[in-house]
Amino acid sequence: MQHQESEGPQRQALWMADRCLGRRIARLHRLVSRRFEAELRESGLTLPQVEVLSEMTASGEPVRPSEIAGWLGTERSTISRNLDLLAQLGYVRAAETSATGRTTRVVVTDAGHQALADAQPAWERAQAWISAAVDENAVDALDRWLTALDLAPRSR
Repeated sequence: MQHQESEGPQRQALWMADRCLGRRIARLHRLVSRRFEAELRESGLTLPQVEVLSEMTASGEPVRPSEIAGWLGTERSTISRNLDLLAQLGYVRAAETSATGRTTRVVVTDAGHQALADAQPAWERAQAWISAAVDENAVDALDRWLTALDLAPRSR
């Protein structure tokens, strides 16, 4: 459906805002993140840090920051910032660095594994609250959206 420009800029803006998938998804992200952050606060970890530690732990081997960024679908600079914070806390460490010093692989330390385990009950509370708040088919629908968008052809 084409929107009529003759309706004026305010009406056009309201029409676009009301239908904007990006805006709605961003709002969903904020609502979900707030719940996780509130629950995780007692653990001292943020949701992105839990995600990084989880992915690294699941890997079971030293990983490059770019691999973590790919798994999480985020920017490498975001991963680097989180890895720096986690390293300061003693939760991750460099495992190996290339001869040129350009590539570093990192691993989760024993303290990092413990921090992740300590955060799990808070993570589970957030997960349970969100799951209870939405329709039982919501998770399946979300997974379908993620798969479809991951597979969609990239334009420009």
